Amino acid sequence: MILSRSGLGHQRSDASVQRDKRDPQFRCYRACLEMLCLGKLAREQVAMIVKCRAKHQAVNTDSCISRRLFLKRSGTAGLGLASVAGLQLAPGWVRTAEAPAHESDWIRRIADPEIRAGVEAAVFKNLLPAATERVYPGHFTINADGGGFGNDTTWPGLDSWQMIGPYLQLGRTRLVLDYFEFVRASQRKDGNIPFAIFNGNTRPGGCLRGLKYPGDLFTYKPPKREGLPASSQETRQWIGLFEHWQTKGFPLSTLAPICYVLTATEIFDATGSKSWLKERLSSVESAAQFLLTLRKASRLIGGSGFYIEAPPREGCDGVTQCYAVHAFRQLARLFRTAGETAKETEWSGHANKLAKAFVEAYWRKDHFGEYVHAEHGLVDTHGLSDVNWAAVAFGLADDRKRKRLWPRLLGEPAFWAGDMPTQIVTKPFAYEKWESSRSPDCGVDPFNDVAAMGRVWYLEATACQRMKARARLVESVRKVCRAAKAEGYWRERYHLKPDGSVSADGSLKYCEYAAVLARVVFGNRELFL
Repeated sequence: MILSRSGLGHQRSDASVQRDKRDPQFRCYRACLEMLCLGKLAREQVAMIVKCRAKHQAVNTDSCISRRLFLKRSGTAGLGLASVAGLQLAPGWVRTAEAPAHESDWIRRIADPEIRAGVEAAVFKNLLPAATERVYPGHFTINADGGGFGNDTTWPGLDSWQMIGPYLQLGRTRLVLDYFEFVRASQRKDGNIPFAIFNGNTRPGGCLRGLKYPGDLFTYKPPKREGLPASSQETRQWIGLFEHWQTKGFPLSTLAPICYVLTATEIFDATGSKSWLKERLSSVESAAQFLLTLRKASRLIGGSGFYIEAPPREGCDGVTQCYAVHAFRQLARLFRTAGETAKETEWSGHANKLAKAFVEAYWRKDHFGEYVHAEHGLVDTHGLSDVNWAAVAFGLADDRKRKRLWPRLLGEPAFWAGDMPTQIVTKPFAYEKWESSRSPDCGVDPFNDVAAMGRVWYLEATACQRMKARARLVESVRKVCRAAKAEGYWRERYHLKPDGSVSADGSLKYCEYAAVLARVVFGNRELFL
C-alpha cells in the first residue's frame, strides 16, 4: 500500500485500511492514516507506518498504543478529539460527553459505498479540518480551508448552528461549549445576537455597511485550553454584524437569535447538564425576547428573509415563522427541564399564538404561501416553496393539511432540479422585479438565493423524517453525496439553468451541505447501516 498525501485526499481506496486477520492493529493504522490525511504526522512517523504496515507489524507502542490514545496523544484538535490536557480543564460532565467512540468506526459501516464516501468526505475533508480553534477555543470556519468567508470570522447564524450538531455527535463537546461562550459574549443588551462576527479591526463599508463601529465592539478573553495554538489564547477585540447590506427589508435579522436558542437546546440535549443550562437560560431567553420585538400587528414575526437575502422576502418570511415557533417550543422545553413551569407556559403560549397566526395567513387550500408583503399581501407566485417543508418539519401543518400538502411536495420534481436537493422554490424564474433589490454597496446578484441550498434540504430532510418518508430521505442523501464525488467538497448554491441542469456556484469547500449531510445521516443511522 502506498501512503501518498496527494492520493489520500481524493481516493478512498488509498486512505482506507481494511480489516485484516493478520493485522490485529488495523484500527491503529486507520487512525494513523487519518492523521496523515490532515498533515499531522512528521516525516519519520510516516516512514514508520509504511514500514510496519508492509510487514504487518504492530506500530511501536511508544507511538501508538491504541486508536483512541494515539489520537489523544497527537494533541491537535483538527482530527476531532480534544487533547487530554485540554479536557482536564473542563468539568466532569464535559469529559463524560466527550467519551463516545470516534464516529469513523460506524461511518465506515455505512452500507451504500456512495453514501459512505460522501459522509467520509463531509466529516474528514470538511467539518474536522474546519475546526482549527486558531483564534479562540471553540472557533471553526464555515469553509473547510478557512477561505471564502474568512479564517478568523464567526457566523452565529445558520452556518455555525448547522455545524455544531455534527461536532457534538463527533465528541467535540468542549469545542461547542467554548464556541457558545464566545457568541454569548457578543450578545447585545437587547438580547440580539449578531449573524456574523469579525475581528475588531474591521470597519463598515461595502457588504459590511451595516457594521456599527465602535458601538458593537466587544472584548473577549478566552479560557485557557492546553494543546491549542497560542494564538487562540489571546484576548482580542471583535465586532458583531447585526444589520445587513440589503437595503430592502431587514434580512437575516432573526437568524442568529433563533439559532442561538437552538444551539443551547442541542448542547443541553447532548450533555444533560442542568447546571450549564440554568447559568445560561436567561441569555437564551433574552435572544427569544428580542424576536418578540419584531412582531407585527398581524402577530407574525417580521425581519424579512430568514436565511436568504437576495431576494430579501421583504415583510414576513414564512420560514421565519416556522423556525420561530420551533425555537419558542424548544425554549419552553428548556424551562420545563429547569423546573420553571411559569416560563414554560409563557413560551408555549408564544409558540401556539404564532403557529395559529401563521396558518391563518399562509394556508392556501393545499399548500402554504411564501411570504407576506406589506403592499402585495401573501406572495405565492413561485410555485411551491421551502415554507411548505418548514411547516411540515416543525409541526405547523396538522394532519388534515398534511394529507393535502404532502402528496404535492413529493410529486413536484422541480425541488430536485438538476438532481440536487433542494431548490428553494419550484418556479425560480417567476420572481418579479419589485421583489428584488440591487445594492450599490454589495454587488450580489439580486436573485442569488433562488437556488438549491443545504438549508432548504435540511427542512426537506426533517420533514421526511417526521413523515417517515425513508426512501425519499435516503435518495436525497445519495444525490447530495454525488454532488461532492469529484473533489469531496460542496458549493453553497446550485442555481437552476434554463436547460434543466444546475450550476455549482458560491464559495468552494463551503461546509453547509457537509454539515446537513452529517446531521441527516447521524440522526437516521438505522437507514444507512
